[in-house]
Amino acid sequence: MCGIACYIGTSKEDGYNFGMRSKILLRHRGPDDEGIYNDEQVTLAQTRLSILDLTESGHQPMASSCGRYMLAYNGEIYNHLELRKKYLAGHHFKGHSDTETIIELFRLQKEKMQHHLVGMWSIIIWDKEAKRTFISRSRFGQKPFYVRRTKQSWLLSSEIKPLLSENENPVYDPTAIAEYLALGNYAHLGAHTFYNDIQQFPEGSYAWLSSSDDRINPVSYWELPDIADKDKVPFDKSVQKELHDRIVDSVLSETISDVPIGITLSGGIDSSIIAGILATYYDKGIHIFTAQSVNGRFDETRYVDAVVRKFGKDTFIVHQQSSDEISIKKDLTKYIKIQEEPFGDSSIIAHGNLMEMAAKAGIKVILNGQGADELFFGYSNMARAILSEQLKEMQLKRFSSNLSAMKMGNGYFMRTMLESILPTIEYNMRLKSRIKRRSIIKPGMLHNVDNDLISLFKYNSVYNVWRESMYGVHIPHLVHYDDRNAMAYSIEGRMPFLDHRIAEYVATIRPTEFLKNGMRKYILRESCKQYLPDIVYNRTDKIGFYTPLTDLLNKDAGWVSEQLNDSELLNKDTISKFTGMLANKSIAVSDALQVWRCISVHLWMKEYNIK
Repeated sequence: MCGIACYIGTSKEDGYNFGMRSKILLRHRGPDDEGIYNDEQVTLAQTRLSILDLTESGHQPMASSCGRYMLAYNGEIYNHLELRKKYLAGHHFKGHSDTETIIELFRLQKEKMQHHLVGMWSIIIWDKEAKRTFISRSRFGQKPFYVRRTKQSWLLSSEIKPLLSENENPVYDPTAIAEYLALGNYAHLGAHTFYNDIQQFPEGSYAWLSSSDDRINPVSYWELPDIADKDKVPFDKSVQKELHDRIVDSVLSETISDVPIGITLSGGIDSSIIAGILATYYDKGIHIFTAQSVNGRFDETRYVDAVVRKFGKDTFIVHQQSSDEISIKKDLTKYIKIQEEPFGDSSIIAHGNLMEMAAKAGIKVILNGQGADELFFGYSNMARAILSEQLKEMQLKRFSSNLSAMKMGNGYFMRTMLESILPTIEYNMRLKSRIKRRSIIKPGMLHNVDNDLISLFKYNSVYNVWRESMYGVHIPHLVHYDDRNAMAYSIEGRMPFLDHRIAEYVATIRPTEFLKNGMRKYILRESCKQYLPDIVYNRTDKIGFYTPLTDLLNKDAGWVSEQLNDSELLNKDTISKFTGMLANKSIAVSDALQVWRCISVHLWMKEYNIK
C-alpha cells in the first residue's frame, strides 16, 4: 500500500519538482520508504507502506529485469505467489514482494496481465522504448487514481493534493455540489470529482498515455457480469458450498502480510462473518476495533459481544471506542482535509477514529466487511427490486411473506408495486423528486449543472439496481472514504467481499433467492451461517458504526449555525429554518443530514480555497 504520483510531459525539471513535492504530500500513505524516477518525458514518485517484503527488494519505482519498464504501484495482489508459480516459474526473483511479480508479469503479458490479478491496485508503468505510460485501476476501484491535464503535462496521483498547485484557487464542479447538497450522493458521477478539472481514472480500466495525447481513452477490461435469467441457478446446497468456499478463500487470501493485521467489527452480518472466518482458520490473535454509541438506541455492543463469546475471548483483542465522543466542531475540518472532498455523514469520522486507534495499537492492515451489502442486495431499494422480480415471476407466497416480515409500511409496498408494474412512472417520479430537492440550494450554485452526467437507472431490472449500487451510489464513495481514513494513519484497508471471483459467482444465482423470510442477504447468511451467532444471523436492521448526528449537531449548535450563516450555498429561508431548529434543539434526522452537507461543503471550500 503506497502513494504514487506521475508527471508525463516534456520538462525534466518540472517533472522532478512535481515528484519531490508529491512525495512530501503523500508521505502518510507510505512512511517506510520513498523513491523517484526522473526521465526526459516522465517522472514516477512513490512513498511505500511496507506490507510484503519489508526489505529493499520491494523498493519503488521498480525496474523490470529487462530494464525496459519502470513501475510505481499502489495496492495489494493477493494471488501474486500463485502467479509466480504459474507464469514466472523460471524467473529469478530478488525478493517476495507483489511489486516484483507485477512488473515481471507485465514484461511478459502487457495488458493481459490484469485478467490474472486478484486484489486492488493503481498501476503506472513507463515504457522506456515506446515512450508511453501504461495506467491501470482494479475492478472495484479500491485504490484511488486521479488525473489532471495541464497545458504542458499530464499529472497523476493517489490523492488530489499533489495535483493542486500551491496557492491555487480550484473551481468546483457544479453538478457534484448540487447532487451532494440535495441528495447526499457523491463519487457517483463517473470520472467527475468535486473539482472541476480533476478526474478519477475509472475502475476496471486501463489506458496508454503519452505527453502528446490531449485526452485519456480508458479501455474496460472487466465489468459486472450480466447473466441471462435462463442461465441463472437456484440457491441449493452445492451453490451454497461454492459461495462459502469463495468467501473463505477471499478472506484468507487477504491475510497475506509480513506485519500484524486487524479487523473492524460493527456487529453486523458482514463484519461478523469476517471475524468468524478468521477465528476459525487464522492461527494468530485478531485485533478487533469497534465504535459504539454505548447504551444508546443504536448500540450494537451486544452483537459484538456475541461474536467474541462464540469464538472465545482468547481469540480476539478488542479495542472499543465511544462514537459519542465525536465533536463536529473539533473533527469535521480534520476529516475534510483527510477526505479531500465533502463526505457522507459523521459515521465516517467514527471510522477514521478507529483507524487512528488501530495505528496506535501497531496494526498496519485492517480487514472489513465493506462491499457485502452492495454485492448481496442488502439495501432497501435493492430488496424492492427483488420483490418486484418475485411479483413478476408470480412467486406470490414468497412476495407476500417477505413484505410482511420486513414491516416496511404502505409506502414501501406502493413503491415496490410501481417499480414492478409501472417502472417508467416510478422513474419519472424519482427524477422529479431529485430535481425538486435542489430547491434548498441558492440558484447561483445551480448554474452549469449538467444533468446528463447523472446515470439514473430504471428499477425494472435487478441488474440495473445492482450496477447502480456497485458503480454509482454506494461502492465509489465507500472505497474513497475507507482508503483516505486508513492511509491517513498509514494503514492498509482490505475488503474481502470486493473480490471479483465472488461477484462473478453471485451473478449466476437467481436474484429472487437473495430475500427470504424478510431477510436480506439471505444467501450470504446461509452460506456463512456457521460463523454467525444466532443473534447476528437473525438481524434484520442495518446500523454500522452509528453516530448520533442530531445529538452531535445540537452539541455544537452555536458553531454549526455560524457555519450555515457564513456559507453561500443554501437559500435564506432554508438557513433560517435550520438555525431555528438548532436553537430549539429540535432538528429532525433528514434536516440534520442537509445541515451536515452544507457545512461540509462550506468547510471544504474554505480548506481548499475553492473559487
